[in-house]
Amino acid sequence: MLVRAVGRTVVLREECELMLTRFETELASISDGVGDAGSPTDIERVVLRDGSSVVIRPLAAGDEAAIASWFAGLAAETRYARFFAFLKQLDHRTQSELARVDHFNHEAIAAVASDGSTVGIARYLRIGKPRSAEVAVAVADAWRGRGIASMLLERVATRARAAGIEEFIAICLATNHAVIRLLSRLGATTVGPSDAGVVELRIDLKSTRPRSLLSRAAERRAG
Repeated sequence: MLVRAVGRTVVLREECELMLTRFETELASISDGVGDAGSPTDIERVVLRDGSSVVIRPLAAGDEAAIASWFAGLAAETRYARFFAFLKQLDHRTQSELARVDHFNHEAIAAVASDGSTVGIARYLRIGKPRSAEVAVAVADAWRGRGIASMLLERVATRARAAGIEEFIAICLATNHAVIRLLSRLGATTVGPSDAGVVELRIDLKSTRPRSLLSRAAERRAG
């Protein structure tokens, strides 16, 4: 899962810093009004394939504790795949920004275990064109393989469509085949060429694809 283009390490780091700057800029353009976490019907308890259960709910605006709990459950490589950096912890600013949802331009759907820990988050952030948004998902390593990632992505895609978003854009490691396949289940997907081990996916939310045996296998590995 590591980027192997050693000669471009500095370039990749600069690109990631630019991505973070764009993320901060887009967040700053969102209204400062705090949205609620949705009605009670938005909260559901789901039994997973191994018999365990989680509560799926929209992330409450400002819930930094949930962000910290989720990040703590990510192993080093999972953190790298999500943030393109080996992070030991999230700084306060990033943690605050990730919790700054408004349930329209910036949405996050969380999976919460019975002990209260947040074990997965999928989110979208509207960018540039009003009908496009960046999407990302990560599940705590101890909870992978149970279908959580796919459930979160399906729900965040449903909310995005309701908000008028027609296209998801995702930046992934080229080696992260399982997540790429999971994302491709959301609609017709084009994958750009690998650049320093990173690819850009564009997912058409106006279309849908039937689930295949391949995507189900990917769901088991990544979920």
